[in-house]
Amino acid sequence: MDEIITIERAYRPIREADRSLVKASIRHAITPGTNGVYDVEYTLDAGQAGRERVIRAQGKAFFNEQGKAYIVRGTAQDVTEQRNTQLALEHRVQERTEELAATNEELAAINEELAAASEEIAEANKGLEEANLHLTRSNQNLQQFAYIASHDLQEPLRKIQQFGDLLKTRYSASLGEELVYLERMQSAASRMSLLIKDLLAFSRISTRQAATDSVLLNQVVEEALDNLSVAIGETNAHIEVADLPTVQGDASQLGQLFLNLLSNAIKFSTKKPLANSARPQINIRVDEVSLEDLPISVKPARQATIYYRIDVSDNGIGFEEKYTDRIFQVFQRLHGKNEFAGTGIGLAICEKVVVNHGGAITAVSKPGQGATFSVYLPA
Repeated sequence: MDEIITIERAYRPIREADRSLVKASIRHAITPGTNGVYDVEYTLDAGQAGRERVIRAQGKAFFNEQGKAYIVRGTAQDVTEQRNTQLALEHRVQERTEELAATNEELAAINEELAAASEEIAEANKGLEEANLHLTRSNQNLQQFAYIASHDLQEPLRKIQQFGDLLKTRYSASLGEELVYLERMQSAASRMSLLIKDLLAFSRISTRQAATDSVLLNQVVEEALDNLSVAIGETNAHIEVADLPTVQGDASQLGQLFLNLLSNAIKFSTKKPLANSARPQINIRVDEVSLEDLPISVKPARQATIYYRIDVSDNGIGFEEKYTDRIFQVFQRLHGKNEFAGTGIGLAICEKVVVNHGGAITAVSKPGQGATFSVYLPA
């Protein structure tokens, strides 16, 4: 038989803060005209159990013929563990919600940064387009200059040289001191013609990207030596060429590179080319160098895993290493025009060619001990 307890006894262990809620629920249940059902949760004081318990009470009031509640039947279930679990879940959900809110704020900030970066990129692209347009116009101007240099500027020089030759042929016997002036005029015209040709070569290489054909470097060097056959014969130069590799590039530009390097090696061999003791000795050697083993000073225009290092060495007059960077600049000469002929553009052309091929060029030298020019090309 179910135990019947008084209402006062039922209220006694309920935590004081919850008693009014329980009383209100019971009061509603026993009010005539209601369905008599109650469902309420409350906390029991620790008491002898030593800890508070959460109770869910459910029941129903029964009414007599007069509509008055005469008994309340129900159950009380300990839901402490369920409520603790629920609170823990709610706390976790709250933490997650706060974390998501913080993440959303971060994402919003990132989106703002991305939007700003996109605007900057758009502005940069616009600037790049304008720079490319400017570069295209500059290249067109250089090409126009090259055309003028190769036609309009050369023509007056040819006339000067032709008329100078005619004057020497017809009147050299009758000319005295005037013959010296005539020869100086022709020499100046020749130097000017050479300067224009070198400027033309420099502008063409500066405005034209290297092709990507397979180029046999031994064949390129052989053609350069053939073009220098007269100078080689006059200086009795001895040239040794190793077995060179095949590279991707422009045969014409690479030909210009080795022609200039070999020409300089012969030209700067000695101030007295006919002296047997100063016979030019020129060596062309090749080696493979990995990217990791490149000297710190070597910064190729294009990154590659392996590079061919092609050394062009001579036993000439050399130069002080403090001039190493200077010699690759346009119009830079370390010697007077009366000592050695030249325009000061040849090595600048060499550097342009090497950069066009994704490589680098350096030089090592000491006065009186020759020089070595090292060309690095991607393998």
